[in-house]
Amino acid sequence: MDDTIRRLKELTDSSDNIVFFGGAGVSTESGIPDFRSVDGLYRQKFKYPPETMLSHTFYETHTEEFYDFYRAKMLALDAQPNVAHRKLADRIFQNAQAPLPEQ
Repeated sequence: MDDTIRRLKELTDSSDNIVFFGGAGVSTESGIPDFRSVDGLYRQKFKYPPETMLSHTFYETHTEEFYDFYRAKMLALDAQPNVAHRKLADRIFQNAQAPLPEQ
């Protein structure tokens, strides 16, 4: 085991409170699309920007388009937890006080 990884493991094992700040890369490993990568939603062309199409206002004023976009681009029905998700879940079960903020 690499010294850096060993030291990180020692620190986390001896810590009572840990906060994990993860980005989209954690979920893209499971096949969940992101917004900023080469194939991300911000690089694709839509009638409206993705952040507009996912807003509450857009939902209220363009409900059918909202759901069409959501079904086509936001659902990842085949996604499965990856190693990072499993490790985070293990840590939570070890210490139920470990918060998990998401992006």
